[in-house]
Amino acid sequence: MMDEFGRFLEATPAITGEAKEAARTRLLQAIREPVPMSPMPPLMTPPRRRRPRLAWRLALAASVALAVGAGVLAVSGDEQPATTPVASVRDLGDKAARSAETDPYEITPSPGRWLYVKQTIAPLRKEPEPEVDRDKRMTLETWHSLDGKQIALDNGRGKLVTEEYGPGVTGADLARAPVTPEEMIARIGASVDATPVTEFDDADATRQERIFRTISQLLGEQPLVADVRAALFRALPMIQGVSVKQDAIDAAGRHGVAFGYTGAWERSEIIVSAQDYRFLGTYGETVADRTFPISKMTVRAGTPTVWTANMESRVVDRPGDRP
Repeated sequence: MMDEFGRFLEATPAITGEAKEAARTRLLQAIREPVPMSPMPPLMTPPRRRRPRLAWRLALAASVALAVGAGVLAVSGDEQPATTPVASVRDLGDKAARSAETDPYEITPSPGRWLYVKQTIAPLRKEPEPEVDRDKRMTLETWHSLDGKQIALDNGRGKLVTEEYGPGVTGADLARAPVTPEEMIARIGASVDATPVTEFDDADATRQERIFRTISQLLGEQPLVADVRAALFRALPMIQGVSVKQDAIDAAGRHGVAFGYTGAWERSEIIVSAQDYRFLGTYGETVADRTFPISKMTVRAGTPTVWTANMESRVVDRPGDRP
């Protein structure tokens, strides 16, 4: 693993040891960051410790060698988009939900097993700036406990570390009856309301945008039974402001169609296959210039901030196991 990371460093601009250590420390501190707990509805568990916003976490993880492979991957676009565009965001939600309902991949949440997730992602172009490099790809492996409360990943030194981590609502929370799109919105919304915004989040993000991002994280990283996945897809069109992008491409070059939400600063996309509507990955891009008050760094409109492709998700016995 570390030999592969060494080859990546030789092929990219030099990054100082101090910068790598600072980025690694910030990542681990961000995962550990506590938040005040607010009262929650009786059906829900309290939110887990706050995590950095998904786009920043993935890109930062890649930049400090929390990946197992690296290199340049051309986006070939070999998988062509669907010949018949979806009629509306509700049409897309229904098609993705029906795909989830018939997916043979089943998960039974359990505190003793883990969900292995392998992703292809675009790494940061220059740490600590949020822009990801469209021309490079890295492989990121993570392990998520089936109770939805922990993550295990490489700490950058070839050692797995396990931390409390999650979107604030677990698959088990969402699987309690009734499992409906309305309940998905209500439960995720309650979690969002109880989770303060941190320095890793967009302080201007609306409640609807934060719900959209939470669903994106749940679909990509959390163990979910089929009826929950279906209800989440049907919930997306219920979020005011969600639209359809007819031809979206994930970080592996696969064409699909996307649910999109455009906020004040960033547009986020959840990409599904144009053929069978399974979840493929995510994309994010800024839509306005923004200067961060602490760092004084200015990020221009049109900057890509996250680009991922979900390549494999399987249940394993323990962190470090691979299918």
